Amino acid sequence: MADEFSRNAGTYGSAAIKAYLEGLYSPSTPALNDALAQLETMGMPQIQIAPTEGKLLALLLKLIGAKKVVELGTLSGYSGLWLAGALPEDGHLWTFEYDPKHAAVAQGVFQRAGLAQRVTVLVGAALANLSIIEDQAPFDAVFIDADKHNYGRYGQWALQHLRPGGLVIGDNAYLFGYLAGREPDSETSLAAIAGMRHFHELLSQHCEAVCIPTADGLAVGRKT
Repeated sequence: MADEFSRNAGTYGSAAIKAYLEGLYSPSTPALNDALAQLETMGMPQIQIAPTEGKLLALLLKLIGAKKVVELGTLSGYSGLWLAGALPEDGHLWTFEYDPKHAAVAQGVFQRAGLAQRVTVLVGAALANLSIIEDQAPFDAVFIDADKHNYGRYGQWALQHLRPGGLVIGDNAYLFGYLAGREPDSETSLAAIAGMRHFHELLSQHCEAVCIPTADGLAVGRKT
């Protein structure tokens, strides 16, 4: 039955189904469109999460009553809009972006969305700057979508600074196929594989966790 369902889904067009469901469950907004437009206008990498993933992040935050959230990897602020938009008025998002130009773009996106007071954009390498916000711990959730070779380190920091029951979430958990099956083609990919495997091991050992089969995997762990 499962195989038949998979064949039929392909026959009838999974792209059309995806577009239909995204329109129903995760419709875009002017602010989200602004963040997407900035990627093209400013020549930034178009590697943002999908709308369905954004809605899932927002829903998870609301389900746990999150007020204090950390994001690693801001880009143009698209995922940050989903995160910050899910917080109550007294909630706050701290988001880290390595590239100063990207951080400036995201700051403008948050400002135009009316969320600037709810978001702090921190510029520079996250591992070197996470200590800046540690006095705000414990956090309710940490979303990781940054340099893949450091995922294990980010996961360790998250587990140390999350409240019990808090969420650690990692995008690109399949690592573009490198996690299992795709042949490493550089020292960079080898380091990323090691970092991502470390991350998955941490979640399996210290969380109630699952890897959701999105396009490139979304790992979600609840700190026990």
